[in-house]
Amino acid sequence: MIRKLNYNNRILTPDERVEYCKVSDNYINGFSEDIDELYQLAKDSLLSNNSVSSQIDNTIIKTSLFIQYSLCDCAVLNKLFVRATNPYEKSMLRGKLKVLLNESFKKLYGFNKKGYKDSYCAKLEAIMPMFPGFKNEFNKLLSDLAQISKDSWWKDERNAEVHIDAIRLYELRHEEINESKVVMEASQLLACFNHFNSLMRNLSKASLDYTVSVLKKRGILSEY
Repeated sequence: MIRKLNYNNRILTPDERVEYCKVSDNYINGFSEDIDELYQLAKDSLLSNNSVSSQIDNTIIKTSLFIQYSLCDCAVLNKLFVRATNPYEKSMLRGKLKVLLNESFKKLYGFNKKGYKDSYCAKLEAIMPMFPGFKNEFNKLLSDLAQISKDSWWKDERNAEVHIDAIRLYELRHEEINESKVVMEASQLLACFNHFNSLMRNLSKASLDYTVSVLKKRGILSEY
């Protein structure tokens, strides 16, 4: 369950900033390696047959690739934001981080019923009957995202940054920066993406295990 954020307005010490960046680098290195593998799988899936099994695998692979990119990009911007010392640089990174979080959430879940229909969650929901063992976990994630979606998720900031609305951009870029608030809000969504990443790994393994069992039954794959 998503808990309400309580901003402590705490400023990180220099040593804590170094440690924070190390943790971010570990995320970035790990997820970026997965991206290469997932991309190759995505390309291979386009050449596969149009069976129900292939369509399910395609949904899992493409969703996983999206999540990996979102996690990596958010981790990069979060690290740069924490490390930045120049006021303009820090305010610019805050704005770009909010754009990325807004767009990532929109693609993952959406902010309304119409947005949900085109989201990755809707695509996953369509295949979840094939994975009854993960139904409760998926529903809990949907419940968390439904709660988060009630907020605007920086739509105003997103529009000003993306469309370079100079007057509004000036106002937003000169707002006081609460470092704790920015990091904690980003971490909330990153936690959701991490949970989805774990779910996607489990779905992928379950799908592979099922395929192997079918091939063994048909005598196409030998028992070991």
